[in-house]
Amino acid sequence: MPVEPPDHVAVRRRAAAALARTVPADLAVWAVLDPATLLWSDCVLVGGERDVALENAVFDNEYRVPDVLKLTDVAATGRAAGLRSATAGDPASSARYREVLAPRGFTDELRVPLHDGRTTWGAAVLLRAGGVFTGDDLAAASAVARPVGEALRDALVRTGRDLVGGAPAGTVLTTVDGRVLDLSDDARALLGPAAVPQVVQAVAARHAAGGPAEGTLPLTDGRWLSLRASPLGGALAVVVEEVRPHQVADLVVRSRGLTPREREVLAALARGASNRRIARECGMSEYTVLDHVKKLFAKFGVSGRGELTAALFFDHYAGSHPGG
Repeated sequence: MPVEPPDHVAVRRRAAAALARTVPADLAVWAVLDPATLLWSDCVLVGGERDVALENAVFDNEYRVPDVLKLTDVAATGRAAGLRSATAGDPASSARYREVLAPRGFTDELRVPLHDGRTTWGAAVLLRAGGVFTGDDLAAASAVARPVGEALRDALVRTGRDLVGGAPAGTVLTTVDGRVLDLSDDARALLGPAAVPQVVQAVAARHAAGGPAEGTLPLTDGRWLSLRASPLGGALAVVVEEVRPHQVADLVVRSRGLTPREREVLAALARGASNRRIARECGMSEYTVLDHVKKLFAKFGVSGRGELTAALFFDHYAGSHPGG
């Protein structure tokens, strides 16, 4: 009987326990990031209870305040980095240190991008009170960035007919700084009985910073939710709904590690284009197209165009159709 793969929460908890043996921290946050925007999504906390005020301060710094060692910075390098090393030993030059970390007794921060070599799927943020992260700590954390990222990717993008559904959209009413005021019944049904996830605050913070106020949230059963905020009087209305097929397609493509050219060829194959037509549309030779097609078959584990189309439809879209 096949063994069910671990969900993304279990992957992060296991990774946190393993890394803590070599790189201990007083508080650790293991987060899923929206692969398209790097927006904070779902967080697993180790070493403390959820602190909404701290979360709001971190999100405000991340999206509104110029600072060092942003998630986009560590994602670009693919390696762990520490706040003290990033500030050349002067952490007080960082607004996040002065305004968020130091007032709460933290003396250093280490950020680890969790990636698969192409796409960043999450991040670990480790905090120490009364100590600093050493070069050995950074090296040990960097060593887990890719293997944990790949495991997280596989848990987040699970094939299955339940990936896309048709539940009604819901609304979360928040203050402009992300404090939840009310939830509709449909939002409660989508988000489940647990506390409202951090992505709601992150979307609100991005809105306050003038950026794209939208993000995604993975559920543990393989489904994804999308969230987007818009002003409503002096508050924000965050619409929550299950992902649409085009959003699933983007996640699937990212999870397979396709190159930009392979994405072009895949899109053309999905439309039923011949190799000759793909060559003409993409400005490449038919031999190059054939090479890309073979690579796509290998990455999706299929042997022909029909199998590729079937895999895309039945694994990722069929659940959104009546009777699917």
